[in-house]
Amino acid sequence: MTIGNDGQKPRLPIFGQAALFFFGFALFAGDAAAQVLEFPAGPPAGELQCPPHKHHGRHKHAKRAGEALEPPANEELAALSVQDEGQPQQIILNGRGQPETSRPFSIALWGDSLTAANYFSEEMVRDLGFSKDEVLPTFIPPDMDRSGVRLPIHKHCQGEGWSYEYAYVSRQTDVSFAKGLVNLRSHVPGSYLWVDFRTHSPEPNLRALDVLFAPPQANKRVVVGFTVDDGAEQIVELEQGGDGLVRVRSEQPMSTLKLRLIEGSLVLQGFVPQYVQTPAAYFDTLSIPGATAHAWKALNPDYLAQRGGNIAYDMVILEYGTNEGNDRGLDFNKYESDLRVSLHNLRQAYPGSLCVLIGPPDRGVLVKRGRGRKKRRAKPSKANLLKYSHIHQRIGDIQRAVGEEYSCSYWSWQDAMGGPGSAYRWLHHSPPLIGSDITHLTVPGYQISARKFVSDTGLRKYLGMRAD
Repeated sequence: MTIGNDGQKPRLPIFGQAALFFFGFALFAGDAAAQVLEFPAGPPAGELQCPPHKHHGRHKHAKRAGEALEPPANEELAALSVQDEGQPQQIILNGRGQPETSRPFSIALWGDSLTAANYFSEEMVRDLGFSKDEVLPTFIPPDMDRSGVRLPIHKHCQGEGWSYEYAYVSRQTDVSFAKGLVNLRSHVPGSYLWVDFRTHSPEPNLRALDVLFAPPQANKRVVVGFTVDDGAEQIVELEQGGDGLVRVRSEQPMSTLKLRLIEGSLVLQGFVPQYVQTPAAYFDTLSIPGATAHAWKALNPDYLAQRGGNIAYDMVILEYGTNEGNDRGLDFNKYESDLRVSLHNLRQAYPGSLCVLIGPPDRGVLVKRGRGRKKRRAKPSKANLLKYSHIHQRIGDIQRAVGEEYSCSYWSWQDAMGGPGSAYRWLHHSPPLIGSDITHLTVPGYQISARKFVSDTGLRKYLGMRAD
């Protein structure tokens, strides 16, 4: 084992079964200084076996016998005029610079629950002509245990004691988040996170892994245990006031990393993998259920740009609007001014990238129905079935106009579905293309949408021209 400045191998004392090391520095991606941790070659990693969780009893709520929310009946939808299908859009990709051609094309997508499960991104990759194992992420956010999030990793195990901090709910500005826009925090000794970074192949694919933390405050000790694959744990005290970067390396390709909090308050911001072989393309899906574009207004763009390696994105995609549209206090004028600040910060972090804003898809309205005998006596609902359709259309118009100010193209997900009211047609499609909440799409719905996006933006042709 070596540890310290690159090329140096200091002898350090060992305490019991583990060693407590105080690192020197080594320069790496982005000219940032990192604590460097090296592991000797060991046995290949087996399948992660997660420790059993403590099960806490949950209160079961009795079903109410009153009203229920259901999709509108066919006779209620008969009066709506809806297009048979979405019309093609001609989207001109906009950017402020010329994308780099000497390395694989790289895309980042930030959004909400509509893209957090990765179905949209995976279909984009397929439709662009890549296989799954040809496209890898440049950044892994620490929210793999968050419900509704599906990341390109093989498996993870997360213990108790962790909590999330999200940029989109921050009441402050200039806050320090890496590009996952989420922090994973714990002050509970013994809190652990294990991640198997293999994607679609059982073979180890990492030659190094940068682990990003919020730098510990002065006079605040933070001690963490690191284990690579099935080797021995090494214990590290994170440097106070440092850059919050630990580079983990092994004498052989590695697959898994286990983190264990021993002392202090730990804020984990993400992982930057470095691969054995360069992929054909990079694609990061960094979406969070419940998120809004407010995250980009709150964050510090300089801090974000410095965190996460030296691979700049050729294309950035922001998919927001559904959660904003669900806000009863939505003020369109304020939404427009906030979006302008958000896109300013986006361009501070990624000034030359191609930029596309994806507006919210169409959304339906659930109507109240009675249960049991009340349901049989229920009258047709007088609900405004296009309430959210019109809100989403207005949000999309604002995104289109403000996006132009920051060289961001706009793709209307709602128009791709068929315009206002099309969510009901997608609900009754066989198979259904939208779920029974008439908000979140089904897997086939996401796949159709992704193919429409690739076609409308001409991204396949653009990549072919870029290769030439």
